Amino acid sequence: MRGESGVVTSTSAHEIEERLRASRPEPAASPPSLSWLRALIDRAESGATPSHPEPRHRWRGRRAVAPAIVAVMVLGGAASGALLIATGRPLPPASVLPANPETGLGQPLADSVAPVPIRAPDPEGGPAWGMRVLRTTRGLVCLQGGRIVNGQLGGLGTGYAFGADGRFHPFLPADAIATDACPAVGSRAPAFLPGPPVIVTANALPLAGENVAPGDQVHCDLPGQSDWGVRCPQSELREVAMGLLGPAVAAIEVSAPSGSFTVRPYGPDGAYLIVLPPPRDANASMSAGAWQSPFGYASNAPGGAVLEVVYGDGSHCQIPPSTPQLQCRARSSREVPLPSFAGLSADVQVSYVPRSSHPVWPLLAWARSSTPTTQKAFEPSGGQEGAGPALSVSFRAPVAAPNASTAYAVELHPKEVAGCATPAVIVSQPSQRTIAAGERVQMMVPLEDRCATSYSGRVFFAKSAGIGGESGGEGPLYEAIAAQFGGGAQANPMKFPTVGRFQLAVP
Repeated sequence: MRGESGVVTSTSAHEIEERLRASRPEPAASPPSLSWLRALIDRAESGATPSHPEPRHRWRGRRAVAPAIVAVMVLGGAASGALLIATGRPLPPASVLPANPETGLGQPLADSVAPVPIRAPDPEGGPAWGMRVLRTTRGLVCLQGGRIVNGQLGGLGTGYAFGADGRFHPFLPADAIATDACPAVGSRAPAFLPGPPVIVTANALPLAGENVAPGDQVHCDLPGQSDWGVRCPQSELREVAMGLLGPAVAAIEVSAPSGSFTVRPYGPDGAYLIVLPPPRDANASMSAGAWQSPFGYASNAPGGAVLEVVYGDGSHCQIPPSTPQLQCRARSSREVPLPSFAGLSADVQVSYVPRSSHPVWPLLAWARSSTPTTQKAFEPSGGQEGAGPALSVSFRAPVAAPNASTAYAVELHPKEVAGCATPAVIVSQPSQRTIAAGERVQMMVPLEDRCATSYSGRVFFAKSAGIGGESGGEGPLYEAIAAQFGGGAQANPMKFPTVGRFQLAVP
């Protein structure tokens, strides 16, 4: 243990590590408090008779060698000495969420920040694994996994993570909130995220989320990666599956080389978390037949775990599926249908703005031919976002756009002008905030420089059935919009209803 000076006294780091690997304790309930753990260490080192723990703390190990010291060090988060009792800096998100909860991706709802009450023991001992089901004020659902220390979700400073500083680093909810990783389902609608078993490092850093800067990620290559030039050691790997299957799921039957067992999903979201030893030679190949999932790379190499999902009606599916017929699909959705065309009429006012400060780049601008590219027309000089010409489009919203799966957007068709790289079609970014019915909306659509022409355009209302997963909806809203335009003007963009049309000539 560590005395007041912080120096390990009677039990060496090597001895503790050996005892940890021998015992591999598994939790039967929540761990005892750190104050109780430290008191137990003191009594054990002094030779005093330990008092009985609090009744709710029941822990068992496979071997009864120094049970007090072994269990205490594991539950306190240590792999040697006081390795993980100390807490390091939180993992900072790469992008800061907006201060306004009604813009962008929104802010996490307070009642979704705490980890859900499911725990998975680690195959080699140490802190258990847990997960969050985060919901934001803009209707996104995000998953975040990690190790649990003192009720917090985070990662361990081991291997290639956090400079191997031997500390526990809490994950912030914002680490997991990103457009591509979080389906937008509305206020409380169910999400469908059937995460397959993926290979991650034991420090749990790969499960923090997509909103993590490259410098804060694990600096070794997992299966399917070749970014760092060094393979993650086999001893540092785990196979982890986490996801959401909805309220209809009854059980998950897990088959793996280490054994077979059944997991009962938690709550109406059907949340599950499974942690297993890695398949044999999981780090031996740069690809290993890997394919990317929402939570990392899943391997098609032999030896990976298979999840048999059983629903209450007796039907079943498989993760990953061995045949297309066994692919898991969303069972139900509370998606609200798009409003009818008749209910979306609005007067649209449009004006030309010669110089708009910091215009938002369009979602897409398709050239009339493969060359020249029109993207250069929208790039500010020096690579920095700057001022340029734009159209100001304003209207009164006929219906609400209450979350990140609903928005208004502008479609422009410039008239072709000789000597100018006028695009065939320009589509603005979707509105990035919560909009109430009847609210005045103004959108700035950037134009290409030095092209005097005329524009015909429309405002349209878009909605994405983004419930998540391999077959669960259309993906993020911007993908649903871009898919309607295909490779350019030949696509049929009329799936999304028109709010109003306009025409304007610009100098």
